Amino acid sequence: MKRDGELVDWLARLGACEMRHVQERYGISRSVAYELVARLIEGGLVERLRLLWGEPALLRATRAGIVYSGLALPPAPVSAHSWRHWSACADAALWIERNWGPEAYVSERELARAEEERQRPIASAQLVSSYDDYGLGLHRPDLVIQADGGQIAIEVELTAKAPKRLEKIIRGWRRCRLVERTIYVCPAGPAYRAVERAIMLGRAEERVELVELAEIAPADRLRVVDVG
Repeated sequence: MKRDGELVDWLARLGACEMRHVQERYGISRSVAYELVARLIEGGLVERLRLLWGEPALLRATRAGIVYSGLALPPAPVSAHSWRHWSACADAALWIERNWGPEAYVSERELARAEEERQRPIASAQLVSSYDDYGLGLHRPDLVIQADGGQIAIEVELTAKAPKRLEKIIRGWRRCRLVERTIYVCPAGPAYRAVERAIMLGRAEERVELVELAEIAPADRLRVVDVG
């Protein structure tokens, strides 16, 4: 079925999501979503990962599913530590689809592969220290909106990074001319306040925006919380 292939492709690109994201993306009921996912699990294209007690499982494309999608990517590195981040990135992806369209973005996974192939940054911020992120002085966003001939970097920040490191990244985005602007998506609380302060200290208000996670993921379906 067409929807089956579309879901495998989306998971392969994005990395992982919850069942509720499948329901929202395709406008289907819980029972229909479970039937869809069950077929893909039985076919070996998708797997269900239970990582945190009392929290929903994450869905991930298997290696076979990624091959089926024709993508040269490894399975997403999902863990209990990264569960909330993957879920919030899926929230951000659906927000992008609602506002810019389903084909208007690439994931960090896709961006990393493209930059490796081209041997140059495409939508990543160049940091001052050459030993920092990825050993290349680059910091990659979680998602990149590609629309109207420009690019917008999306950073999903759930917990507060060390202040100096966060300020360095914010300054990198302020200098970056590969993207028109950067949008940080944070839950209310410590992470939001840390990014807000770093934007101010880095004098990056014109280049970096801050959006509360609850604004893009309505409260009735938001499960991600700030744990920092």
